[in-house]
Amino acid sequence: MVTQDLKETLKTARKDASRQVLAQIATVIESRPDLSYKQIAEHFGCGTGLVCQAAKEAGLSRPRGSGSPAFKRQPK
Repeated sequence: MVTQDLKETLKTARKDASRQVLAQIATVIESRPDLSYKQIAEHFGCGTGLVCQAAKEAGLSRPRGSGSPAFKRQPK
């Protein structure tokens, strides 16, 4: 019984930590349109799939391809 409680506690803790990371990633996606999803993934040390998941859960999207702000050159 104690083992089961410990498993449930760890499962809950992992889910909470995952939600916090996804929220942090979503914040970066919103605040830094100049970064690509790949660059954000490298910053957090995760895959682009997790960044896409964070964006989807937060209801965020960006233009695809060369229309994306991440691919626009900054004026000199």
